[in-house]
Amino acid sequence: MANDWSDLTKRVARGIAEVRKTTGAELVSESKPVPLAGRIAGRVIELRRRRAEDTHRFVLILPFGEGETRIELSPQDYAALTREMVRFWNENGEASSRTPVPLKEEDEG
Repeated sequence: MANDWSDLTKRVARGIAEVRKTTGAELVSESKPVPLAGRIAGRVIELRRRRAEDTHRFVLILPFGEGETRIELSPQDYAALTREMVRFWNENGEASSRTPVPLKEEDEG
């Protein structure tokens, strides 16, 4: 049991450290609002500058349940993500922007 509490404490401490990294940064620019996952449109990308390290990071903001998940990307990772999104769009075309349709359940009887 003691290990469980120790593990939880470590994970909470890591989470707090990650939040401090993001909140210790000043916002340089942000994307226009985009609706994602049926939610009201909001910004999805922020460019932040970390004052302590004097580096730039992109923060990808994705809806997750009732809240949101923030993923910090280096400029190189952001460029790779952008290339992958463009490749996906080129391969799938307009079909990739349509709303997903739920699959029909098959009758088991």
